[in-house]
Amino acid sequence: MSALIEFRQVCKTYQMGDTTVRAADHISMRIEKGEFVAIVGQSGSGKSTCMNIIGCLDVPTSGTYLLDGRDVGQMDTNQLAAIRNELLGFIFQQYNLLPKLDLLENVEVPLMYAGVPKAERRQRAREVLEQVGLGDKLHHLPNHLSGGQQQRVSIARALAGRPAVILADEPTGALDSHTSREVLGMLQDLHRQGNTVVLITHDNSIAVQAQRIIRLEDGHVVYDGDARAPEAVVTPGLRGGVSS
Repeated sequence: MSALIEFRQVCKTYQMGDTTVRAADHISMRIEKGEFVAIVGQSGSGKSTCMNIIGCLDVPTSGTYLLDGRDVGQMDTNQLAAIRNELLGFIFQQYNLLPKLDLLENVEVPLMYAGVPKAERRQRAREVLEQVGLGDKLHHLPNHLSGGQQQRVSIARALAGRPAVILADEPTGALDSHTSREVLGMLQDLHRQGNTVVLITHDNSIAVQAQRIIRLEDGHVVYDGDARAPEAVVTPGLRGGVSS
């Protein structure tokens, strides 16, 4: 049975002048439905490359990426856009809210592009905003909210499409520590409700809030296991000295 997310010897290379940069180097991993996984690593580790591939924003140079059993590397631009709309909900460090639209309208935007009828998208938007605790602010504009509340709107927007995977890229990067804990708590609640959550972060203290950690260094997986295990938190430079 195929995993929800599966990398099979995925490589991604970029050409920078005369130099070939290998951002992902034969990465293999499986993420099953219902898991909460943190992909963690410092700048240059390959975590952003993995995020882009998982999110169908890029494709491998070689190897295979299967999303819900489908080979993403064989898809054209339109097919990639379609599978993003169908299966993925994105939460970014920057909230990417449209300042002139109220919260309901912001959450409705991706549903509109997905062709969801107006009455249904309005109902879905209302439900997910209530789910994240903003049911009393449906007609507020984003700039009337705190940073944490704006991130809640972006979480609601991700949920509205009923995605198979919630992909959170440094979702607490712009928030203070108290608000970060609130947002992480919300992601943990979503996981407990049965959602598959993939969290991309450079921060060990954030990563250990997940159920499982996949740690990257120099484009390689150096650890894949229980987030609570002592060996889950390592210092940089231990590649080859940590079981993967």
